[in-house]
Amino acid sequence: MPYFRTYTEIDLLAIKHNAEAIKRHTGKQLIAVVKADAYGHGAVPVAETLRPVADMFAVATVEEGIELRQAGIRKPVLILFSCLPAQVGQIVEFSLTPTIGDWEFATALNEVASETAPTKVHVNVNTGMNRSGVCRTEALQFLSRLKTLQRVEVEGLFTHLATADEVDKSFVSVQLKRLASVLAYNNGKMVHVANSAATLAVPESHFDAVRPGLSLYGIYPAAEKPISLKPALTWKARIGWVSTISKGEGVNYGLTYKAPYQTRVAMVQIGYGDGYPRSLSGIGEVLIDGMRRPIIGRVCMDVSVVQLEPSDKVSVGDEVVLIGKQGDAEIMVDEIAQRAGTIPYEILTQIGARVKRIFRPVTHNNEH
Repeated sequence: MPYFRTYTEIDLLAIKHNAEAIKRHTGKQLIAVVKADAYGHGAVPVAETLRPVADMFAVATVEEGIELRQAGIRKPVLILFSCLPAQVGQIVEFSLTPTIGDWEFATALNEVASETAPTKVHVNVNTGMNRSGVCRTEALQFLSRLKTLQRVEVEGLFTHLATADEVDKSFVSVQLKRLASVLAYNNGKMVHVANSAATLAVPESHFDAVRPGLSLYGIYPAAEKPISLKPALTWKARIGWVSTISKGEGVNYGLTYKAPYQTRVAMVQIGYGDGYPRSLSGIGEVLIDGMRRPIIGRVCMDVSVVQLEPSDKVSVGDEVVLIGKQGDAEIMVDEIAQRAGTIPYEILTQIGARVKRIFRPVTHNNEH
């Protein structure tokens, strides 16, 4: 393998395992969420891997949908958020399935869609997330109005759950009851509600299809773990310098760390310019030779410094694990997120473009 200062290894077989486990667990259609470059795992390789398993893919933007189409993905691609009227031409050109949340977009889409092959759309019903969608009290009237558009076909209805990953899921029940008032008049349209947390722990939210994202990549969004998931991403870097500093000497910008005694240190080729959180300054840990070693001083744009033990046998070029396993030790993305004061979603999606992605090979089904 060529030398990379920092890189991620993506286990595509693990992602496929997770998708299959989720599908067995729910017995429903699978809408695989691959937005934000498949949560940092690589949208195209992940979609190619999941073609035999997923019934549909979901993205956040038109551009993400076009990327899948240009890579040869032919299964339905749902855009989860309302698009701009100016984007209707691209949506039709690339056979994407947009979300409808307002009348202006719906009419603009109707003007450019084909008369012989209406564009399929999904309607987002706002049941309490309050960031997008048609208000639940107006949804039936809106759906009735959409019937007047000859080139638009409502294929599905959905909503976004606001608290499915919380211990208290009472508001999930509130949202499902609000949606029920709309579904009472549903005429055979596909219904999907469950994000990863609801997919794993709220069976009454499964309806016709589930819409997992984070769990596809082997990470549990909440405390419930009803199925076995395999983490798919390992993040590694290299040691670029090893030295010993005297008692009282500092490390990195601001010299926020001062050595309490003569201390061996190593520079790791990773920094916030790669997406490694600066908030881990002085509190993060990495794995070196199967042992946890603390980050000392500030995480810089390109490098960080860790404290070594006197007995550590470390050389320039040695592998450092930021997320994943090394020997018997493991650092999970959940731990990184907790230390950084954020959530796993942000850690994964902030891994930068200069971090090389290396994909483990997998045999694909030729059908699109």
